[in-house]
Amino acid sequence: MTKTRTVIDRRSASAGMRMLFWILLAAVVIGALGVPLLLADAKRDSLGDVLSKYREGSLSDVDIVANETFYYIDEVLTKERQREASNSILPIFSYSLAQTRKVLETIDQVFLSFQASSDISTSVQHAKRAMTDQGLNDSAHLIESLASLTHDERQLVHSIVLEATAALLEQGVYSAKEINDVQQNGYLSITVKDSVGSNGLSQHTVYGIDQLLTDTELTKELIDILRNYRSLLSGNQHVLAFDLATLFVRPNVHYDQLETSIAKNKASQDVAPVSVKVEKGQYILKKDFVITSQDVRTLQALILAEVHYTFLEIVGMLLFVLIMTFGSVYLLRYLFVHSIRRELYVLFFLGGIFLTQLLSFLVLNIFAGWDLPYYEPLLPVLLVPNMLALMTNRKRSGYIAAVLLGAYAVLLPNATLTTVFFIVAECFCAIHFIKYVSRRTEMLFQWFYGVVVTSFLVVINNLLLGHAFDDLLLLISITVLNITLTYVIVTAALPLVERIFNIPTAFRLRELAYGDSPLLSRLAQNAQGTYNHSQAVAEMAYAAAAAIGADALLARVGALYHDVGKLDHPEYFIENQDGDNKHDELTTSLSVAIIKSHVKLGTEKGKEARLPVEVLDIISQHHGNDVIAFFLKEAQSAAEQNGTKEVNVDDYRYASIPPQTPEAAIVMLADSVEAASRSIRKPSLQKYEKLVHQIVLGKIDRKQLAASRLSLTDLDIISTSFVQTLAGKYHTRMVYPGSHVEEESK
Repeated sequence: MTKTRTVIDRRSASAGMRMLFWILLAAVVIGALGVPLLLADAKRDSLGDVLSKYREGSLSDVDIVANETFYYIDEVLTKERQREASNSILPIFSYSLAQTRKVLETIDQVFLSFQASSDISTSVQHAKRAMTDQGLNDSAHLIESLASLTHDERQLVHSIVLEATAALLEQGVYSAKEINDVQQNGYLSITVKDSVGSNGLSQHTVYGIDQLLTDTELTKELIDILRNYRSLLSGNQHVLAFDLATLFVRPNVHYDQLETSIAKNKASQDVAPVSVKVEKGQYILKKDFVITSQDVRTLQALILAEVHYTFLEIVGMLLFVLIMTFGSVYLLRYLFVHSIRRELYVLFFLGGIFLTQLLSFLVLNIFAGWDLPYYEPLLPVLLVPNMLALMTNRKRSGYIAAVLLGAYAVLLPNATLTTVFFIVAECFCAIHFIKYVSRRTEMLFQWFYGVVVTSFLVVINNLLLGHAFDDLLLLISITVLNITLTYVIVTAALPLVERIFNIPTAFRLRELAYGDSPLLSRLAQNAQGTYNHSQAVAEMAYAAAAAIGADALLARVGALYHDVGKLDHPEYFIENQDGDNKHDELTTSLSVAIIKSHVKLGTEKGKEARLPVEVLDIISQHHGNDVIAFFLKEAQSAAEQNGTKEVNVDDYRYASIPPQTPEAAIVMLADSVEAASRSIRKPSLQKYEKLVHQIVLGKIDRKQLAASRLSLTDLDIISTSFVQTLAGKYHTRMVYPGSHVEEESK
């Protein structure tokens, strides 16, 4: 058969539900992203408190071990190396060729002043002006001495002073003050940058300070140079040459502060940040050991590594949250694609996830100061998966919630490598132990199994993360408390949710099927035949639904209540008659109206009894829009005999829609088969098989199963189940000698 689905208005989400869906979806996404960021901020704010507890020079009272390998930049070591690199740059001095040339040009200008004019007084004035222009003010007596020399003597002194000065300047003359400052800064060498080297490029040469010639050490060097010219000069001329050279020589190598600063900055910037690798399992602090400054920095890095999120990481987290959230919602909607409560379940799912996020944030904040190796046992992640699985009667819905919560938990600052494993395994095991047909008291056994399994998971998690067993008992105790609170809340909340939303949970259906229902009690008292028929149909429907994997409890409850509409006029239905047929006194049309009315009356009585919508659907759909064959044939026969107009078949149809669910279709088939089976004389397996086959084919031909989502394979299994139930219930007993067994009337 083709699995089609008839659209029911009740399944369409209202505008209010759609708006609430988007609000909750946005809240879940914001919560999934916001909780880790808020926890990171809180942990970052508490960094000072943590570091104050572990101060440099004190003894550590705990062992702190890295949960995973991580790297961090040691800013202190980096700054030390940058400072070392900066200090390794020697002070840079620049050799000034321009200043050297200027000094030599001044010497030439002074001596040439005596050649520019024959008047000696004019020459003296020109020479003094040249000296004054260069700042050489104490030179009048030297100019007078030059003026007293002959032309040849002046030229000789000129050459010797020029050569001596050039020799000193070429060697390089430094400022004694600048060299003294360099020494005070701890440098014993300097770097000299020549303006232009032999290759036309700037050259750098390193000199020891003891090799340098300062402006306060010129006397000895100048005397050594002038000693070579002693034979050429008289005593007065020698003194004059010495005084002139001493006057002209100025420092021509100066400290280049800008160049030095640039070089130091470049050397500092070229230092790569010092990256420190901390291996998984490495001790950050060790109990009873002195805490060093390096230990404090590593501990700080460990804390910050857990709470630092870059912009790209936040974008990645957002994309991850969106994919996981929308994927989970899609899977949940697909799981309940045929359920009239799909939107309600999705809203409950989103609301529960958001509530779990809030509770997780509160719990982690409360226990932030605890030195636990990991925090997964604290997270209240069991509540929503368990509640959802119990509420929907679908374990897979709980699995979807568990996976989503595990994915969100990975984003938490305290997450470890085994976070997903722990949460998913914990929730999956708890859901696995759910038994839908059990009593509520049997949730105690589920609690016990959950405690045992989750405690075992704590031990495994401890081993996987390589932690010591010091905190194992505390972690197991927290786990037991968490699971206990979860089951207490679930046990208390589930009945409230059942009542408020009238949800057919396994517990609610079991109460309706096996409890003392006032409606069924009235049916048993006022319509015994209908009650017995309903019991038989319920037995058949339960077995058939279980055989194909449908909701067997829902099928049983629907079958028990499917004919409660016959309560008002039970005598008009054959199973309650004891010989007299009330329909003999009525017209065909009136009989049909009474027969059809039991469907509508049953639905109304079900609503008054607050039966779940799924049960009401079975009541209203258990005849579909099939024809009432017996009265249709009577009407057609009467029309032929009377020669009246042709009978309208639609007047003899039930005023409902064909079954929309497998459970409703099973009840329809079981109702027809059980009623028809009572008319079989000398029942046998072959007769039951033929009967069931005819009824099923008839329903198919009249398109009563088109929207039920039952395949031909399902119908074969259902038919086999019906036959087995009928054969087991109505099998022929052996007649023993002497027994008073009445023979079945022919």
